Amino acid sequence: MFTRLCIVTPSLNAAEFIGAAIRSVLDQDYPHIEYIVVDGGSTDGTIDIVKGLGDRLRLVSEPGLRQAGAINRGWAQSKGDILAWLNADDVYLPGALQAVAEEFAERPDLDILYGEAAFLDDRGGDLGSYPTQPFDYLELLRGAVNFVPQPATFLRRRVLESYGPLREDLDYLMDFEYWLRVGRRAVVEHRERRLAGLRLHPRAKSLSARQGFGDELVRVYEGLFAGSDLPPDVARVRREALANARYLAADACFWAGALPAARRYALAALSTRPFRPPRGCLRLTALALAGSAGRRLAERQYRDPYKKIPLTAGKS
Repeated sequence: MFTRLCIVTPSLNAAEFIGAAIRSVLDQDYPHIEYIVVDGGSTDGTIDIVKGLGDRLRLVSEPGLRQAGAINRGWAQSKGDILAWLNADDVYLPGALQAVAEEFAERPDLDILYGEAAFLDDRGGDLGSYPTQPFDYLELLRGAVNFVPQPATFLRRRVLESYGPLREDLDYLMDFEYWLRVGRRAVVEHRERRLAGLRLHPRAKSLSARQGFGDELVRVYEGLFAGSDLPPDVARVRREALANARYLAADACFWAGALPAARRYALAALSTRPFRPPRGCLRLTALALAGSAGRRLAERQYRDPYKKIPLTAGKS
């Protein structure tokens, strides 16, 4: 009995990179792959590139569909046992899907598997490794930093059936929110093998829209902790997790130049956990309160952390 993998690639005006993404799937040495590209209305030649790469993939065109909606639509139309999505600017590494299929075949209890991922530049050059670690749900929740690299992550269809699809109201954190939603109960494991390449370029959403990224991080975390019936282990880390999320949002907004939002989130982080604020929060608050002068000082003394890699959640 073989394990069928369903890979969905959401696309929108991705002509620069989508050819490499598709070839990285079609060139895998694992034969049981169902591959669907869901396009949201590209006008830059993306559709012609997809059509020109053969009949081993299925193209679904639905103008106006956003990223999470495109992934959900592809999964809903598929029959694969193991699900994943590969963004149009990312790639799988050789042998990745064979290794994933073998892991799931050997472990019927396994719900979600993730490996390592490389950061790549525009031309595919290696910029280093995505910072991963073995799965610990409370550590993921507490830190508000996504150590599960989305393009190197795979899940059984039963996870989708049990916990629902990706949230279509999210633009930047649909992957991180999903790991937070399912990770407390699902069987999630990490393997120290590079499975994918995650491309960083100025047009990547988590690099080009930092304020939206920060706003969404706070919205996700405030929603997670909004209920009064939180499990005891989750309730214990509530203040620390919220403080970290608000601080990271402040940091993203600060470097985006959105200083009013940076001040708001930094002060919220301090008020959430005043006696043990996140590391760096006091400095960031002072810089944000200083306004444009604080931003100029930071530019002289500190490196913009978003110049190279996003420090929170997975790139979309």
